[in-house]
Amino acid sequence: MVKKETSFDSGIRLCPDCDLMINTPVFRHDPAYRQQAACPRCGCVLESHRPAGIQRCLALVVTGLILFIPANYYPVLSMDILGNVQQSTISGGVVALYQGDYGAIALLVLLFAILIPLLRLLILLQIIVTSIKVPAVNGRWRRLSRSLLRLYAHLQEWGMTEIYFLGALVAVIKLADMASAQVGIGLYCFAGLMLCELIITLNLNEHEIWTMLGEDE
Repeated sequence: MVKKETSFDSGIRLCPDCDLMINTPVFRHDPAYRQQAACPRCGCVLESHRPAGIQRCLALVVTGLILFIPANYYPVLSMDILGNVQQSTISGGVVALYQGDYGAIALLVLLFAILIPLLRLLILLQIIVTSIKVPAVNGRWRRLSRSLLRLYAHLQEWGMTEIYFLGALVAVIKLADMASAQVGIGLYCFAGLMLCELIITLNLNEHEIWTMLGEDE
């Protein structure tokens, strides 16, 4: 990885690890190289610019939205118990929990495994499209995107697709001795969705997007 020289503006930032006050780094835009700025005291990475990072995130968001539909529509798990085949989906699990007098748990699964991941992808799609088309976007849409970026940062703590995925894998292992359990296509799509969210987290530079959206006309 090539570290490029950075210049600094008058802004001040706090290192998230050691709280050192540091001038905000401003990268010299060079799409051919990765750029990185780190805290001089603890080495915490403050800014990281990857080539075509925003475009890569846009492709991952679209892929995640495409995978979201089969992940919730197709069976996650199929069980064969004495010739009786039962298939379960994520949305079907929510309905089953609600009908079984587990309304609170059904609401949690609906929020954290379905609605919040979908909302995060839709919000990020709007933010990225706006940031790419900044010169042609008016100030109202920029302000909206900045508000949505704040909301997206808060929702990061509530998306729990990986926990639901691990729960499904544990169920497959536990039921292996009791019945013939097979992983459905829904779980593979759900794993792809989780992988997209993980790669988005690694590539998304929220501060860079905020700076782009903050350029008023």
